[in-house]
Amino acid sequence: MMPLSRRARVLASVAGLSLLAMVLLNAFPANARRTVVLISDLSWTWAAAFAAYACFASSRWVTTSEQRRAWRWIGAGCASFFTGQLVWNYYDLIRGAPPYPSLADVGFLGLYACLIAGLVTLVRGQPARRTDPELVLDTVLVTFTVGALAYEYLLEPLLTAGAPVSAAALVTSIGWSIGAVAVLWMILMQMLRRPVFPAATAALLLPAVIAFVIGDQVYAVVALRGTYQAGGSLDLTWDVGLLLIAAAAAVAPDYAQHLQRGRSPTTESSTAARFIALVIGLAAMTGMAIGAVLHAAPEPDEAVIIGIGMAIIAARVLYSLGVSRRYAQILEDEVANQTRSLMSSLGATASAERNLRLLMEAVPEAITVVDRDGHVLDENAAGRTLVHAFPGEANAGGKRAGFGWLEGPASRIARENLAAAFDGELRRFEVPFQRPDGSEGTGQVLLAPVREAGRIPKVLALIRDITDQRRAQTQLQQAEKLAALGQLVSGVAHEINNPAAIISGFAQTLLLDQLTPEQRETVQMMYDEATRIGRITSNLLAFARAGSKERTLVELNEIVRRTYALRSYHLTTLNITVNLELEDANPKAWANGSEVQQMLLNLLINAEQVLTTMSGRRAITIRTALAGDEGALLEVADTGPGIPTDIQDKIFDPFFTTKPEGAGTGLGLSICYGIVHDHGGRISVHSVPGQGATFSIALPRDARARPRTTPPPMPVPAEAREPDGKLSVLLIDDEEGLRRAVVSFLKRRGMHIVAVEDGGDALRVLRRERFDVIVSDVRMPGMSGGEFLERLRREYPAMVNRLIFTTGDTFAADTSTLLRDAGVPSLVKPYDFSKLETVLREVAESARTSI
Repeated sequence: MMPLSRRARVLASVAGLSLLAMVLLNAFPANARRTVVLISDLSWTWAAAFAAYACFASSRWVTTSEQRRAWRWIGAGCASFFTGQLVWNYYDLIRGAPPYPSLADVGFLGLYACLIAGLVTLVRGQPARRTDPELVLDTVLVTFTVGALAYEYLLEPLLTAGAPVSAAALVTSIGWSIGAVAVLWMILMQMLRRPVFPAATAALLLPAVIAFVIGDQVYAVVALRGTYQAGGSLDLTWDVGLLLIAAAAAVAPDYAQHLQRGRSPTTESSTAARFIALVIGLAAMTGMAIGAVLHAAPEPDEAVIIGIGMAIIAARVLYSLGVSRRYAQILEDEVANQTRSLMSSLGATASAERNLRLLMEAVPEAITVVDRDGHVLDENAAGRTLVHAFPGEANAGGKRAGFGWLEGPASRIARENLAAAFDGELRRFEVPFQRPDGSEGTGQVLLAPVREAGRIPKVLALIRDITDQRRAQTQLQQAEKLAALGQLVSGVAHEINNPAAIISGFAQTLLLDQLTPEQRETVQMMYDEATRIGRITSNLLAFARAGSKERTLVELNEIVRRTYALRSYHLTTLNITVNLELEDANPKAWANGSEVQQMLLNLLINAEQVLTTMSGRRAITIRTALAGDEGALLEVADTGPGIPTDIQDKIFDPFFTTKPEGAGTGLGLSICYGIVHDHGGRISVHSVPGQGATFSIALPRDARARPRTTPPPMPVPAEAREPDGKLSVLLIDDEEGLRRAVVSFLKRRGMHIVAVEDGGDALRVLRRERFDVIVSDVRMPGMSGGEFLERLRREYPAMVNRLIFTTGDTFAADTSTLLRDAGVPSLVKPYDFSKLETVLREVAESARTSI
């Protein structure tokens, strides 16, 4: 039932109570004729006034401008009727019976003119049907039927009334008889001409118009005959019509809003109007034919009217049949087209589904669609593999849990994120899980809500195993740490080697003096410890030096000693004995020394970690040997528990490890494998469970030797001083203590030496004196060794082959590049002064013989 507003209920109730009162007064009339006339006049006056008020009030409450104007026209019609009623009251109550026609009839008939204007206003702006034969036939049929009925039953009785009447009275009666009929005809015609019609207004007026039609027809006849008397039942037809208009105006605003809220069409299609037009025409012609048959003396005009009407109806029916056939054919064609389109769409949909399924199956990551309870709705092959490996739980209905492969806190995290995804959030998180091979892994999960019609009925889960990625990131971080450590070692080694060189130099100088045995032992100990410092920093630099792929002929025994020195103290604290079984023939291999040392250190650490897990004898043996004429052999053996037979084929695989999480990356042995194969060698393992393991590495040997680059002899400047027979040396170093130690030692060895602080001072000295050998540091605060070499090549090219470089840091990229490209000898601090003396004399002799 349509809800009504308070104002609508009040107005409709007033209209209903008014009608009830009028019916009761008419059913139980007063005895006095004057009272009956007075009650009838007051009823008309009240009904017209109330209807006008209700219409004007409704025009303020309706929602569209067309409805507002339409109700104002209807209200104007009610006001016109009210004006006519006032004139009627004047005659009826003061001057006696009103004449026919009078000014009151003008006001009464003005109601229908206003109703027609209101209907025209209501449909103005509405789309009209395209004029076609069907519309023309319907219009002709309705118009002819209404005209025929009006003539046969309204006009003809008036024209043949018998008593002579005036033309004004006749015209007025005709107006009364066809006024309401014209309104009905207008409504039906507008319904025919418009594809849609405003039912919220027109439909409510139809009962009132029908009431007017009945009353007007009777009044037109009795008024023309002069037999009308006020106060009869005929008066109720106008009262009913006016009060129905008032009630319609009261409920019209709420009725229009009800249609809009209910999403019901606010307009009626013209299809019903066309059907009604055909029914009305057929019924009217049939009724007139029956009346003519029953009439004692049929009129010829009746046969003409019936014949014309039936001809119009026949034409309308025949046209409709033709249109129906054409429409049926069009409909069949459209159904066929739609069927083909539907089949094509179904085929495209099936193809899209197949492509989507193929894409899902091709994705290596698990794709799973889950509902709000976490049950699997769909999944790809990777998702099924994951679920089959970890089946999880299934309820009584056979549904499988989408996150059944998670346990403990990981399962709780997944449930919390799933709830957030169903709230519309895009969630990314990582969870630990057990991989199908039993190892611990890390899974990355993406939960994306799937929206349908504003709801989220399911969530798409993308699951990726990122265990290997995390390990690679860990290894990368470790490599970055090692690189940073290398930079730190480089700087520290330079700062340590310089004071160690000073201590070593002064100790060697003191050893040249006559000392007591106790003093000599003390000085020798100072020299040995300074040399030990140099050896430690040299080993650190050798291990930290990375990135260079240059290969030389390296001594395996020396690499073994340096590597063992790095771990000797730590191995001693773990009660691990290390046996070095080094080949006396000093095997050599063509290799990158840093990479070979890294490989050996990895094997040493691996054996160390294995031995710490067991009790009993802990020992590691490192052997070197010749492998025929073309290679060298390196072996690392331990007394650990050995390697199980079933995993010996996997130990060189990247990320394979038997250690617990966090104790290893699984990359140590794979790095060793890569280094050996990159050198063209072979690596293998021999192990018996319970008897330890032995790793054997065979490296190729190359007999090539690195030739020393010697610049061509250059002319000696004329102004240079000839040597006085002693070996003359120019020393360039920014460390004053080291300069003093070298100067003191070389002077004691009978050499002439000049020491300066940087390359600039050295160039100034060279302008006035020539030297047999120049010893220059590489890293100095003023002019560095590299800059000094460039100036020397330009200004004193003959002195280039007399240059020796010294440095405490061979790790820095610029230093190592300079030492590699300069083509001159080099010494690493802290160096043995006796070795320095040997190199000085070798360079001086080489320069002398090349002149």
